[in-house]
Amino acid sequence: MTGLVRWFALSLSLWALLGCATATPKSKKLDRHILGAELEFGRKAAAFDLWNEAIFRWEKVVQSDPDNQDAINNLAVAYESVGNYERARDLYQHALEMDEDNKSIRQNYKRFLNFYKKHQRQIKREEARKNREANDEADEDTSADADDEEGEDES
Repeated sequence: MTGLVRWFALSLSLWALLGCATATPKSKKLDRHILGAELEFGRKAAAFDLWNEAIFRWEKVVQSDPDNQDAINNLAVAYESVGNYERARDLYQHALEMDEDNKSIRQNYKRFLNFYKKHQRQIKREEARKNREANDEADEDTSADADDEEGEDES
């Protein structure tokens, strides 16, 4: 329970901090301190499985600092966690294009690809099973119709 209280206290503190810090009228860029606070807020949200909140925070960082590899990598993990695998794959690839030597990004992307390939195979197996079932039902309907027609001819 105390963890939840701390989480809300942190949330309120960050909201107050973000409310006091405004971007300049000429630029939508946030200063580095605010970007760091947004990154950290996203990490804490992710730790509590609040992935949509984490995505919101990290998207703000990327909008303000498009070269922020940490935020892009974090976003990829978050999108993967909510099941948006195509967006996750695109973000991982973008992060790797920015820094192919980043060990954390490479590890996350490798882990993701391993999962994603299995996921795609599972989807194909399920589609094949559904097609077989649909074909079996169609065959049963055709057999039943043929039996009905034979019964009518015999009368």
